Amino acid sequence: MTNSHHHQELRKQISIFVPLSDWKAIRHEAARKRIPMTELCRRWMKPEINQLKNEGIEDHK
Repeated sequence: MTNSHHHQELRKQISIFVPLSDWKAIRHEAARKRIPMTELCRRWMKPEINQLKNEGIEDHK
């Protein structure tokens, strides 16, 4: 995965607890798409993260 804004930006890990039924649903969807669960979660989070970043830029003007 490449990031067009930063080359090799430092990465940090997050961990969340979800009910087993949610975990199984995420695992099933990731398998259906043939991508890792982590990538599926990244894709789901990306629009919200981008919005947070854009709001942060507005706050610092």
